Amino acid sequence: MAAGDKFILVLGSILTETVTTTIKTSGVVYQSKMLASGPDNWLKIARLLDDEGLGATVAKLTRSDFERLRSPRYSAAADLVFGRLSAKPYILLVHEGILGYASDEDQSSPATSSMSSDGWREFFESDYFKPVDSQMRDDVLAMFESHGLVVSSYKTNAEASVLAAALVDDALGNLLFRIYVPAGRLYENELEKLLAMFHDWLGSVRGFSVRRDGYRTASGRVVEFFGDARISVGGLRDEMERFAHFLSLIDDHGDAVAMIVGLGLDHARASELVGRYSRDARRVLLDTKHEREKRLLSVQQQLETELSDEASEVSSDVIATLVQQLIPSSPFSASELTGGLAGPGTAQPQVVVNQQFFNHVEGLVAQNLSGPVAVGTTPEALLDAIRAFGGAEAFDLQAALAELNDEQAPTPARIGARQRLKDFLSRNGERVEAAAFRMIWSWLEMRIGMTQ
Repeated sequence: MAAGDKFILVLGSILTETVTTTIKTSGVVYQSKMLASGPDNWLKIARLLDDEGLGATVAKLTRSDFERLRSPRYSAAADLVFGRLSAKPYILLVHEGILGYASDEDQSSPATSSMSSDGWREFFESDYFKPVDSQMRDDVLAMFESHGLVVSSYKTNAEASVLAAALVDDALGNLLFRIYVPAGRLYENELEKLLAMFHDWLGSVRGFSVRRDGYRTASGRVVEFFGDARISVGGLRDEMERFAHFLSLIDDHGDAVAMIVGLGLDHARASELVGRYSRDARRVLLDTKHEREKRLLSVQQQLETELSDEASEVSSDVIATLVQQLIPSSPFSASELTGGLAGPGTAQPQVVVNQQFFNHVEGLVAQNLSGPVAVGTTPEALLDAIRAFGGAEAFDLQAALAELNDEQAPTPARIGARQRLKDFLSRNGERVEAAAFRMIWSWLEMRIGMTQ
């Protein structure tokens, strides 16, 4: 392999036929390295992570790898390797057993220092993927977090293979952005129109060759952006902020034109684009206004009907005020509100009502923001946990739940969605009531799975 040639770095034993076929079909090569080696080899891995030809890294960690990561002998090399990992697309696969997740035999909480299920522990003691010492696990996961790394759990080798192949496929296509929008979610059509405007902005104003792709099912739609090598995921985030700033200037033709001229376009072309974007933006804002008014009326009427007996002392004006404060006014703020409805530090509306009433209003509004979920106690219990403990992740987690329930969505997407939900549930296992945890975990296990 010549210097600068595109390649995939593979760490650990993840080179299944599915993964190798995906890599070979793309026309690139791979470099395989084992973490079950000395620190000198880890330093070689760090140098490969700095190579300009690196397209993506697929890593699969074992229990022994966790032990090495805690060893002083590997400390310096580990910081070099895992400090560089997030610079390019990556997936860091760790078996559920190593992370201490519940097994099929006992749908209990994740392993913690206070875990008391001897039967569950014995199940893993004879298993290759037995859980690591809780302190060791916490230390390694804290190290990953300090480097901005996210662990992707898997249950079977087949699932690990599918997740790894999907990462390689996305990375080689230079996936920049992906969002799942459930059917019925507040502002779903307006959000898609804004994303279409942003896609046009990337090409017409910024000169990037970005392909817009995705799929649509009866339950939702996915929007994806794939770009050329000149733009990264971080660069796309900067472009989103720049585009949002441009939209804030759209009512002042002169300022908006000046901004685009400052980005390199001539005045005539800039004026033409501002005129077009202004018309499109006004239409989206009008559609947003009408959608919000319809949703406000629908939620308020439903609440007044449901609460006529239980909270007869609460006036229609109070209900209207609560709903007004909880439903966002634009597609941009919708995801922020959904992510913080019941999260830590969220300010409750300045209306004096009892907590039970507020929770009922909040829950109904959240359902209207997120779109319909599968009927049944378990999805609702999981949504309650996401709203309570999801914080900044809540919007993505709710989208993951919707995508998991979308049986027409691709298998890799559904597996990835399920694992994100299991990871969230595991991290918050001690905060979720035990019976609810077992019920949700069992439900997630049965939604989709691959053997072997």
